[in-house]
Amino acid sequence: MDILPQLLVNALISGSIYALASSGLSLTYGLLRILNFAHGHLMMVGAYFFFLVSVQLGFGLVASGLLTALFAFVLAALTLRVFILPFSRLSFMLTLVTTLALSNILEALVSMIFGVNVKSLSAGAAAQSIAIYDVYITPIQMLIIGSALVLLGGLAYLIHHTALGRRIRALSENPHAAESLGVSRSVMSYIVYAIGTLLAAYAGILVGYETNMQPTMGSAYTIKAFAAMILGGLGNIWGTIAGSFILGLVENLSIGLDFGGYSIPAGYKDAFAFVIILVVLLFRPQGLFTARRRET
Repeated sequence: MDILPQLLVNALISGSIYALASSGLSLTYGLLRILNFAHGHLMMVGAYFFFLVSVQLGFGLVASGLLTALFAFVLAALTLRVFILPFSRLSFMLTLVTTLALSNILEALVSMIFGVNVKSLSAGAAAQSIAIYDVYITPIQMLIIGSALVLLGGLAYLIHHTALGRRIRALSENPHAAESLGVSRSVMSYIVYAIGTLLAAYAGILVGYETNMQPTMGSAYTIKAFAAMILGGLGNIWGTIAGSFILGLVENLSIGLDFGGYSIPAGYKDAFAFVIILVVLLFRPQGLFTARRRET
């Protein structure tokens, strides 16, 4: 149990990354009612583009961040227009197929351009651990936690205290009534999808600094984002964020604690996302933070 404080900090770090990735997925589902299986790959592409401009082309951090944000908005508009909107009007199942196709296309493109070897965003002195009451944390990890809280707080303000947020909530709750009042579903779709892609890209950059990047990372983070969203409730963005931190806590406690002298190998960490999806769907399919609605 001496390692418990360190595991809790690690869970907070993991949960912060998961929350940034899954909040965009939940926001997109809440408005568009699509399950985007390429969400983790958008996260991966954002990280690799930042690697391109910051490491390979030598741009500064601020310039690299702005270029990556611009690229994320363009990528969001392109993928929404080509792979999602034309098919979402026809069938819910078609968007599952097209986003799966998009995930494979993005993974193949990144593999061809950057190769399949693991890459990392060099953090230098920011990767050096600092001991705080026997808990070790790096400046990058502090940035992960702090920036996640700021961005998620900004997202909360956007949704609940701005005119744009009121339009998004209106379309999510009653799209026909909102459109009859002059709210453009098409415009809001692009804005919401762009916000989700930008959050995912930033989460990918944080992963690049915290651990490493590889073209296949998209699938793992897509599953984790879906696990958090299912745990919190489909379309419930705040439940999804809570589910992200629960997922991070379960992962880190499971591989960090001994159970009768036996510990779970770290290689099984990613399997907990699948276990959570199965258990929640079996016993509480509406999610932990969403009340069951009465069917009429």
